[in-house]
Amino acid sequence: MKLKRFSLIFLVSILLVMQCNVMALERSSNYLDAYGVYLTPQSGGKIVITADIDALRPMTKIGVTVLHLYESSNGVDFHLVRTYRSGDYPEMMGTGMHFFEDIITYNGTPGYRYFVDAFCYAGDKTGYDEKAYSSVVKTAVR
Repeated sequence: MKLKRFSLIFLVSILLVMQCNVMALERSSNYLDAYGVYLTPQSGGKIVITADIDALRPMTKIGVTVLHLYESSNGVDFHLVRTYRSGDYPEMMGTGMHFFEDIITYNGTPGYRYFVDAFCYAGDKTGYDEKAYSSVVKTAVR
């Protein structure tokens, strides 16, 4: 009886250790810890686009490399209205372990819906990683 109980505890322990190893392997990047790009509607149809990117350690470059802004008048059919590139908008990139910045303000149309596809980046002398991110849809307000 004691041997069966010991065997069961041992088996469960091994499974837990294996599960922890699998979870550690699921980290999507050696550079990016968490990332997102968010839209905040403001009066007059303005849409503030904010980047929030966390790296695993201090980076020489961290931010958004490319951002595509989409618009829809009916909430179904979206079309590209603007592309922003970090080479043209230096405020889209920074340095350090954390990057949080209102990077772009777009003058939208009240009542229209917007979302962005962005590429979040973190890099240092050892390499880099870049991950795609799509925001939720937001409606511009009056």
